[in-house]
Amino acid sequence: MDKTRAWAAVRGFVVLCVAGIALRAQTLTTLATFGVATGDSPLAGLVQGTDGNFYGTTCCGGPNAGGTVFKITPGGTITLLYSFCTQLGCADGATPRAGLVQASDGNFYGTTGGGGVNNAGTVFRIRPGGVLTTLYSFCPQGGCIPGYGPYGGLIQASDGNLYGTTWHDGVNDYGTVFKITLGGTLTTLHTFCSEAGCTDGDSPRAGLIQGSDGNLYGTTAGCCYGGDVNDFGTIFKITLAGTLTTLYRFTSNPGNPLAGLIQGSDGNFYGTTSGIIADYGTVFKVTPAGILTTLHTFCSEPGCADGLVPSAPLVQASDGSFYGTTARCCGYDDHVSNGTVFKITSDGTLTTIHTFCLEPGCADGEDPEAGLVQGADGNLYGTTSGGTDCSCGGTVYRVALAPLKPVINQSGVVSASAFGEFTSVSPGSWIEIYGSNLAVDSRSWLAADFSGINAPTSLDGTSVTIGGQAAFIDFISPGQVNALVPSNIPTGTQSMTVTVGSLTSPAYNITVNAVQPGFDAPPSFNIGGTQYVVALFADGTYVLPEGAIAGLSSRPAQPGDEIVLYGIGFGPVTPSIPAGQLVQQTNTLASSFGMSIGGVPVTNVPYSGLAPSYTGLYQFNIVLPANPGSGAVPLTFTVDGVAGTQPLYLAVSN
Repeated sequence: MDKTRAWAAVRGFVVLCVAGIALRAQTLTTLATFGVATGDSPLAGLVQGTDGNFYGTTCCGGPNAGGTVFKITPGGTITLLYSFCTQLGCADGATPRAGLVQASDGNFYGTTGGGGVNNAGTVFRIRPGGVLTTLYSFCPQGGCIPGYGPYGGLIQASDGNLYGTTWHDGVNDYGTVFKITLGGTLTTLHTFCSEAGCTDGDSPRAGLIQGSDGNLYGTTAGCCYGGDVNDFGTIFKITLAGTLTTLYRFTSNPGNPLAGLIQGSDGNFYGTTSGIIADYGTVFKVTPAGILTTLHTFCSEPGCADGLVPSAPLVQASDGSFYGTTARCCGYDDHVSNGTVFKITSDGTLTTIHTFCLEPGCADGEDPEAGLVQGADGNLYGTTSGGTDCSCGGTVYRVALAPLKPVINQSGVVSASAFGEFTSVSPGSWIEIYGSNLAVDSRSWLAADFSGINAPTSLDGTSVTIGGQAAFIDFISPGQVNALVPSNIPTGTQSMTVTVGSLTSPAYNITVNAVQPGFDAPPSFNIGGTQYVVALFADGTYVLPEGAIAGLSSRPAQPGDEIVLYGIGFGPVTPSIPAGQLVQQTNTLASSFGMSIGGVPVTNVPYSGLAPSYTGLYQFNIVLPANPGSGAVPLTFTVDGVAGTQPLYLAVSN
C-alpha cells in the first residue's frame, strides 16, 4: 500500500573581492545553468507564482533562438514553457528583456522587445502551463505612435489594468507610457519629449511601480538612449489617467537610470543610476516630493570591489535592508568586477555579499543585469546573463539571508478547512496552521518520509509541537503547515509551536476538545448556495445532482443505496489505533454516532471508524433510509449526543 495515501492523497481525491570571497560560500548557491534547450542570457529577474515556483524569461536562445519563458522550482529544476519565434516571422514576439507579472487572473503577462507582426515588440499572456497568447503587437500604424520596443516589464495596477513603457517611438520618437487591459486593448497615456527640451524625459528602459498614493512612478534613461547629450534621465510620477509630473531631472553624472524604482517602507523611493558616461552608477533615495539623496557611488573601492554599473531595481527584504546587483556591462572590461550582489541600508551603508565569476569557468555566473526577488522562504533569487565558462548562457541563483523566526498568524490554526474549518481541534484530527516562515520549501510527505507505518513528525526541518508532543506533518510551505494532532493530547487549552531548523515560533494556544467532528464538504461542493457533503458510491461516482460539477461523474442517491462519507475529528476507535499510523485493520468508532437524512434516522451503518490504509481519516458506510425526501436533503449527525454544526446536504432521488 502506498504510504502517501493519507491526508494529502484524500485532499486531492475529494477536492478538485576579499569580502566577496569570504561571504560567497556562505550565501550564494547556483541553482541552474541555462543552455540551448532552455534559452540564453536572462536579462530580467524572476517572479514567484502562487504555486511557489519562479517564472522568468531569457532574451535569446531556446529551440527557435528567439528567447524563452521558463519555470524553475526553488530547488533548481527548470521547465521550458514557451520558445519565442515559434510563429512565422516571429509574429509571437522575440527577445524578451523584461520579466513577468502574475495578474489577478492567475496568468502571467510580459513584453518582448522585438518580434510581433510589425517587428516592434509585443505584449503577451502566458498561462502557467505554457499556452501563450499575443495580446498586442506594437507599431500597428504608421509612425509607431503607440511606441516601439517595450524593454520594461508590466505592472497590474489597482484598477486591474496593466501598465508599461516603450523606450522608442510614439509621437516624438522617445518612448511612451501605456495602459493595456487583460484583453489586449492598449491606450497611450504619455509620449515622452512632449515638453521643450525634453524636460519630461525620454527613452524609458524600465517598468513602473504603483506607489501607496495610487500613482505610478518610473524613470527615463536619457542620454545614450535618445534625447541630447546633456540629458541624464528623469524620475517621474504619472496618474492612471495619464497626467505626468517630472519629480527629478538628472542634469549631470551620476545619472542615466536604466532601472525602475521601489517604494521603501519609509514611503520614499529607491533606485539606481548606471552612470553610462564617465561614471559607474549610484544608489539613490528620492522623496515623493522629488528631493534626491545619493546613498552610494559605485567603484569607490579599490578595483571597483563594490561593483559598477547597476542596471536593475532594488528589492527591500523582510529584514528592512535593500538588495541589488551590479553588472560589468557597457564596456567596462578594464575593471575586475564581473558583477556583484550587494546589501545597502537606508542610510547608505553598503556591503558586498557576492562577487561573481570567482569560481572556475564562472560557474557561479557573471553579469547579473537583473534584480532580485525575495521568495516565500525568505531567501533572495536572481539571474545572471552570463556564466558557464563565459558562454553567456546565464544562471539562476539563490542568496540565503539569515533565517527568520516562524510565526503563527492570529486565528491561524483551524481544523482541516474542507472538513468544517473549526477553531477548536481534537486528538487525532487534521489541522491547518497558517503563518510566515513556517518552512524553507513547499511539499507534501512522501513514502520515504514514513518509518514503517508511522507518519513523519518532521519534513525538511519543519516540526510542530502540541502540548509538548510531536505532531505528524503531512504538508509544509512557508505560509501553511498541515499536521495531525497526537491522539493522547489532553483536552483544554494547549500550547503549540512550529520549529524550523533551530528557530521556534512564539507559543500559540489552541483549544482541544474530546471530539471536533466534521465531514468532508469543500467549497467546490457548494452548488448554488447549497453545501453538499462529499459522498460516493462504490463505483466512485459522487452523490450529487447529475452534471453538478463539470468533469465529475455524479448522480443522486436513492433509498437503499450504500454510500461512503469521510470525516475527521470523530474520536477514538476500537481497537485503539494511535494517531499518525497508517490504519492496517478495520475498527469501530468508540463514541456513539447517529445520522439523519431528511429527518429520517439512518439505522444501517455497515462501517464507522478510521479508514483502512489512511491516516487520521474516518470512513462511514451508510445505507440510505426509506422516504428521506427528494432533491437537496439535509444531513445531520451527532457524536455522543452532541450535534454536528456543519449545514450539510445530500442529493437524493426517490
